[in-house]
Amino acid sequence: MRVTLFYPPRPGGEGTNLVPPIGLLYLGAVLEKAGHHVVLLDFALIGKSGKELVEYVVDSRPDVLMISAFTSDVFIMKPVMVALREALPGTKIWLGGPHASCVGAEAFLDFPQMDAVFLGEAEESVLEAILFPEEAPQGVVYSGSDPATVIPRQIEDLSVLPLPAWHLAPPSKYRGLPNGVVLKKLPYAPILTTRGCPYRCTFCAGFRVTGRRIRHRPLDQVWKEIDLLVSEYGVAEIHIEDDNFTFDRAYAKEFCRIAISRKLPVLFSTPNGVRLDALDDELLSLMREAGWYVVHCGIESGSDRILKKIKKATTTSSIKSSIDLIHSQGLPVAAYFILGIPGETEKEIRETIRFSRTSGVEWAQFACFLPIPGSPDGDSFLENSDMVSTGWEAFHNTACPAPPFPLSADRLKRLQRKAFLRFYLRPGQIFRTTRLLFHRDTFFRIIRRVFAYLSGRKGS
Repeated sequence: MRVTLFYPPRPGGEGTNLVPPIGLLYLGAVLEKAGHHVVLLDFALIGKSGKELVEYVVDSRPDVLMISAFTSDVFIMKPVMVALREALPGTKIWLGGPHASCVGAEAFLDFPQMDAVFLGEAEESVLEAILFPEEAPQGVVYSGSDPATVIPRQIEDLSVLPLPAWHLAPPSKYRGLPNGVVLKKLPYAPILTTRGCPYRCTFCAGFRVTGRRIRHRPLDQVWKEIDLLVSEYGVAEIHIEDDNFTFDRAYAKEFCRIAISRKLPVLFSTPNGVRLDALDDELLSLMREAGWYVVHCGIESGSDRILKKIKKATTTSSIKSSIDLIHSQGLPVAAYFILGIPGETEKEIRETIRFSRTSGVEWAQFACFLPIPGSPDGDSFLENSDMVSTGWEAFHNTACPAPPFPLSADRLKRLQRKAFLRFYLRPGQIFRTTRLLFHRDTFFRIIRRVFAYLSGRKGS
């Protein structure tokens, strides 16, 4: 069977992240192993839209078109789905990825042209749906069916998965901004060593995709993939995209020890962030020696009340102690903050801005709260919002679509601008930030990203 894997064009164009779609690469590898013909069309990379995009898909002659999308892709994908359905009347059109996993059968309201929605990790359920089209595998909702009992699918044993099909997305083609923005060397490649997140942060819906239980890939498989990326594709920097790479410190330490023993000319980063309360001196020392040059972390807020409210299980005091611990090992810190969390006051937003400046972190990202469907805070907001009925048009990272009462979106955007300017326009701060050595090829994309956040246009 001919299967085309489809990754949508990014809403913000060149200023956005450009990352090989690792989820589709796993899916492609599983399909190829089963004997199917696989084509990957990554329109974030290809850059086509409209009629040209449809022509690309039609030329791939798919029996199955598998689309992976975020909620931020929905608005721009609506007319695309209409055109694809008209151009491919005999093709099965399936949706997977974060949006499908977070909203389930409600995705048919966004895309009534689809034939099926896949919830969770789709490597096994896609194969089953192809082999047994009259049945409904776990984690799959078919158009017109009763979705009441659908449970997202998770791969219990990650060792059964083949290595991602990297030949479908050679890393050298991806020269845009990575997740986390910070980058020293090109080409880089994202990998996964674990899946799952046991934490219950109220703003996050990652568990809808990968579940609550942490599962590990065998380290020999992980290093087989890294060896392939370095030897066959010339990758010089590995980005571990796990939600919780340091959750199992013994596993993370063993990874680092292997990296040190291999002595490969490659750097490492964890751009999704690590849990600060999972770090210790030994792990940080091993990370630095293995090739880490920065530690990303999700601080989220400088208000202890808000940290408790969002169930972050940290305090400003413990965060500051962890930052000091990271610095003691000679590593800089890149931090993520969220402004406008439900129930947050302007005073507390200002506390976060102040904390970002006094915490000692070298790099900071300030995002306005996004009501991610499937997250407790997101679902609570969406129940009383017209965002879904308006096709998710306002849902994108550089907007402020869900300001906490009584703040307006404009006021929250002004506070976001203030956060960026107050953090970066300080004596010596630009030097401290540039010590992270953004790669020269990404410099102008970083500038476009900054402009997007300050102006509020779609750029991420």
